[in-house]
Amino acid sequence: MGSLLLVLVLVTCFVGLSAWQVDRAQHKNDAVESADVEEVEPFNEVMEAQAPMPGILADQRVSLSGHWLPDAQVVVPGRVLDGDKGFWVVTMFAPDDARLGAPAGADADDKTIAIPVLRGFTTDEATAMNSRAAEGPVEMTAQIGPVEGPKPGNSLPDGQVRTVSTSQLINLFPDLLTYSGFLIPESATGAASSIATDGLDYVPPTMTREEGGFDLQSAGYAIEWLIFAFMALYMWWQLLRDDFMRRRLGDDSDSQDPANPVEYVVVKSAGQSSIDPEVMSGLTGLPAHRHGAKKPRARRGRLGKATTDAEPGTADTETATTDAEPDATDAEPDAVTSDDGTDSTNTTPTGGN
Repeated sequence: MGSLLLVLVLVTCFVGLSAWQVDRAQHKNDAVESADVEEVEPFNEVMEAQAPMPGILADQRVSLSGHWLPDAQVVVPGRVLDGDKGFWVVTMFAPDDARLGAPAGADADDKTIAIPVLRGFTTDEATAMNSRAAEGPVEMTAQIGPVEGPKPGNSLPDGQVRTVSTSQLINLFPDLLTYSGFLIPESATGAASSIATDGLDYVPPTMTREEGGFDLQSAGYAIEWLIFAFMALYMWWQLLRDDFMRRRLGDDSDSQDPANPVEYVVVKSAGQSSIDPEVMSGLTGLPAHRHGAKKPRARRGRLGKATTDAEPGTADTETATTDAEPDATDAEPDAVTSDDGTDSTNTTPTGGN
């Protein structure tokens, strides 16, 4: 009963973990549906500088106003648009009324808060390097994109980086504070809009977030926990079955246990006062004389013959005579019998001088 209670506790835990994984598998779809990224939100209400960006904000549409920082610009090679390989031009944009999400130190007042904005694409490197944003107020509607991981770009020309990484941009522009994301513009108004101008092509926003649906990985974990629950029940049942069989067949199963010796009952034949030693010898594997039979003796005969007492069981005790086999390598002389009945010995050796 104690083991049964333990197994029931384990099964309950395993089933609960399986249900939790099912909830996680469904939560992915619920989180995507709950985030209405298509609705345009004010930028300063959803984004804060110097703070991590929640993954749920990926692809969120925002509206903001501000101005460009033309000298704070990088070119990203290795980008593709409509099958053509070329360059992104990314320029820092200073939003109006930007907010800090974490303390940035005593010198934060001397720094400008800005966010990277993808201004356009070109297949010509010189066009990308020479393009500049205009100065002036800009109003923009854009989509938030998650920043990329930094990659070394020591082999690139000055002003080029391999990824849009805010950690690298901070090193390039130490007088700026930035965000954990960048903007892909949908539209911009004003004389200084500078989106897809100066030889650049427009880069349309794309969905970077995974589509909602049932998370197969969490579903697989849920199935594994159910298998663990089944295995716990099966192991308990198997142990219970083995114990039952051991108790039911205890006499047979314990026959090899030295602490539980087996006793045999041998019934003698009718008319016999004792059990035949040969029968006992067959049961125990010991010689018959160990169970009362006469032990056989061997003696040398008068003419070199070996005589052996016969086993009991005949009417009279007889003597079994066995010829002694000569040894081919024996150096002793051969024994022969003469015509007059007396023994004589051939003294000629069988070998040597």
